[in-house]
Amino acid sequence: MKRSRPLSRLLLGYLVRTGLACAATAVLWFGGLMAMIQLGFVLPAYSGSDAALLAMELLPQMSADHFDADALPDLCRWVLLDESVAPDEAAAPENVLATNMSGASLDLALARGTRPLYSQFYRDVPLIDGTLCRLQYDFAMPYADPALRGVLPDFQACMTVLLVLLLAAVVFATTRRTARRLRAITGRLTDACRLLAGGDLEAPMPAPTHVREFDEALQTMDGLRGELAGSLKAQWAMEQQRAQRMAALTHDLKTPLTIIQGNAELLAEEELTAAQRPAVDAILRGAGRAGQYLAALRDICRVQDAPAPAEDFPLLPFCENLAETGRALCAPRGVRFACTFRLPDGLTLHARRQDLARAVENLLANAARFAPQGGQVTLACRAEDGQILFTVQDDGPGFPDPILRNGGQMFATGDAARSDGHQGLGLYWARTVAEAHGGRLTLANTGGGALAVLAVPAAKTPPS
Repeated sequence: MKRSRPLSRLLLGYLVRTGLACAATAVLWFGGLMAMIQLGFVLPAYSGSDAALLAMELLPQMSADHFDADALPDLCRWVLLDESVAPDEAAAPENVLATNMSGASLDLALARGTRPLYSQFYRDVPLIDGTLCRLQYDFAMPYADPALRGVLPDFQACMTVLLVLLLAAVVFATTRRTARRLRAITGRLTDACRLLAGGDLEAPMPAPTHVREFDEALQTMDGLRGELAGSLKAQWAMEQQRAQRMAALTHDLKTPLTIIQGNAELLAEEELTAAQRPAVDAILRGAGRAGQYLAALRDICRVQDAPAPAEDFPLLPFCENLAETGRALCAPRGVRFACTFRLPDGLTLHARRQDLARAVENLLANAARFAPQGGQVTLACRAEDGQILFTVQDDGPGFPDPILRNGGQMFATGDAARSDGHQGLGLYWARTVAEAHGGRLTLANTGGGALAVLAVPAAKTPPS
């Protein structure tokens, strides 16, 4: 920041460089113009005025009958008017006795008018017989060779256009140079934003731009990166701590639950009264359900802390095994099952096969559980946009709003429409497996049931 300069100085430097470059260009242009005058290619701008002064010395000795046009300088443009025209008055074409002008030049001379680009000047000289000779000249640089004056474009206009083009080229060049520098500066800001957007919080920030405003923006981004890195580290530590506590909790609950279930099984073998039997059966059911929860929690802790290795396996047989599981889940509930696979021949997937199968089976189990009797569950698998999409759809009541908002989070459950005592671990498992493979879990309602889409990358990249 000590070596940085304000943006206003950068822009002022651009203006100064542009002004100096334009001044230097104008000096070179003027030097070239003077060189052409020195070489005799063109005449100075006052040559027309000098020619008019010389003609004014010769004309008073002439008359209309003895008018010697060859005696006048070749730069003189003249028109001889009859005696009815007074000096400095406009004339009509019928007043013209003789002239070396034609067209627009003659019209201007009669009206004593001027051209748009530069002014015309006139001198009215009375002759000895009362007629009037009107001289027309301007301050412009004519070609020295009279043969070029009617062939080439006006020299002064060409030089003016050349100067404008040169100045425009100089402004364009200096502007492009400054714009290229500003693009390089803003490119560093873009790179810093990409680092933050990409989550690469360890890569070094781009070098300073030495422009105060942009360097302040880079420093702000660097501070934001540090805060974001600290926040992510704290969040990761909390996740690790939560996972460790969950693993410890499942381990600690395993022993007392085993004791409860074992004692309940022993009681079930005894002679029980009619009032005792329902209580023991309720203990056994509760212990069995708690055992299922603990097993699911252990699997979740395993996939986060000690995941199974990924492997390559053909996708079509994998999907066919999922279809068999889906039929087995739907048949006891009186639910129809359908499957559609749109996969290229021989397609393989690099993934944790057992974890992925468990995730899709959880989605199938949810769909079979909430589909109405006589309804249908559909499993579809397709390759699309570099991903493999496993889609499970049912025609049940659909996901309630709490599930759509929080589905895939641990212990997220909905209302009675899709809740039968389960604690949301199936969707959490599916989401955990999908994200571990670099994919996602999407839940939605179709208007006629629930839709769950588990997407994993089709490319052969090892899961995290």
